Amino acid sequence: MNWKLPNQLTVARIALAVLFFVLLGLYQADQPRPGLLIAAFVVFVIAGVTDFLDGYLARKMKLVSAFGRIADPFVDKVLVVGAFAMLAGSNFMCPRSAGTGGLESTLPYWLTGGMLSIVQSWMVVAVLAREFVVSAIRGYSESCGRKFPATYPGKIKMIVQLVAIGTVLVQMAVVRDATWAVCLKIGMIWLAVIVTILSGLAYVNKARKLLVSEIT
Repeated sequence: MNWKLPNQLTVARIALAVLFFVLLGLYQADQPRPGLLIAAFVVFVIAGVTDFLDGYLARKMKLVSAFGRIADPFVDKVLVVGAFAMLAGSNFMCPRSAGTGGLESTLPYWLTGGMLSIVQSWMVVAVLAREFVVSAIRGYSESCGRKFPATYPGKIKMIVQLVAIGTVLVQMAVVRDATWAVCLKIGMIWLAVIVTILSGLAYVNKARKLLVSEIT
């Protein structure tokens, strides 16, 4: 492996992802500790910055490597899918004690899933399934000798997912009781899931055209 700065940043992001998951795992909705979520948000932002830097530096310094091409998108997927999975954990469920659930506990179950984070288990499945499908399509395309680069829907999906995760952390840590913040959190999570599904369908449509061209 070419152990240069871009690859060092990629490896550092793996360590940041682990720390991020640990902080989320320590949080308990019935005994909220905002400091954990603030720390998790800071780590999440730093991980996002390293994601930008490693790609930028690799291109600028002409240090693009096989390790970077494989590890960089892999770590991105681990960070995002892992964040959704952690936020769907039982420690982020609305407290059952009367009067402690906040606005989220009074909203329809289909909207929140009984979660303070708004992230429901089916959403995690949707995000994970999308990544599996896209990885399979990309692998097949490249096995046929055709490049399958990231598309604009995929890039938009990533940005929306990152903003949605950050919104959840900030809202629960800083403005937990603000109605507008709760509404923003709900909107961002649902938007992230919808964009994720739509971007996956865009890749499937692209793969369908590839398959048709291979058959003909």
